[in-house]
Amino acid sequence: MQWFFIALGAPFLWAIVNIADHYLISRYTRKEKEQSSGGLVIFSSIIGIFIAFLIWFCVSGIFDIPTFDKLLLLLAGSLTVVWIILYLFALEIENVSSVVPWFLAVPVFGYILGDIFLGETLTFNQIVGSIIIFLGLILISINFSGEKKNLNVKLMFYMLFACLIIAISGIIFKYVTVENNFWISSFWEYLGLGITGLFIYLFIPKHRAEFIEMNRTGGRKIFLVNVVSELMSISGNLLTNFALLLAPVTMVFLVSSFQPAIVLILTILGTKFFPNIAKENLTKHILLPKIIAIVIMVFGSVILFL
Repeated sequence: MQWFFIALGAPFLWAIVNIADHYLISRYTRKEKEQSSGGLVIFSSIIGIFIAFLIWFCVSGIFDIPTFDKLLLLLAGSLTVVWIILYLFALEIENVSSVVPWFLAVPVFGYILGDIFLGETLTFNQIVGSIIIFLGLILISINFSGEKKNLNVKLMFYMLFACLIIAISGIIFKYVTVENNFWISSFWEYLGLGITGLFIYLFIPKHRAEFIEMNRTGGRKIFLVNVVSELMSISGNLLTNFALLLAPVTMVFLVSSFQPAIVLILTILGTKFFPNIAKENLTKHILLPKIIAIVIMVFGSVILFL
């Protein structure tokens, strides 16, 4: 069972990253104004440039790939910026425990796009699992806090497009990396992330102003949290890759699907002991539907990966 705890480390680290993102949103954005968190992505882009430089320093043959592959990977990096912005906008309007489960839609889009562009055939289990996951996503998008149970359309819009973009970026990365070195592909992807962030700073005044204001009020802390978050994300990826050497791919991916449940547990604990970092509405009529939705989506993931 050693592989299980190694594999479980990845979604645990990613869950902490999700909570850190929500903390930054609640602490450093204008709570009275929606879509005011775009400046945070510039901090992430700076980290992208830093990681690209480290890869360039440690890996040889960075430029020894076709120009078209370089352009595709730069595009993948640019798309990363787009989904991060949508994800941050979603965190502005919903608790992290309602946002993170949407990432379970990424494999669904990945299967569909893989079938279209890479010739990867969808199985019956993948189709059924995808449908179950989307049912759970619809449930978790319903607002149970008021008298009427309203569907949060903005959350659905932000996260559906974010997940679709993640899947597209992943397809591009896989398509190119099949013929190239993983770290070389990562260099160009992170470089695309950094360049896009630089363009946002130069040509989008709204996000530039947000970045300057965030830098004034908490620049060091934001940068430090982003550095730690990125290191934890990379560590999670490495743990997953190592677990894949010890256990079947399906089992490792199933463990990764526990991330929404881990986020919910951590936010509940945070609400009890660290309310300044994480806060969750613990009333039964709001918490119970989230738990049911997450169970449905994990069940869908089990079918998806069978």
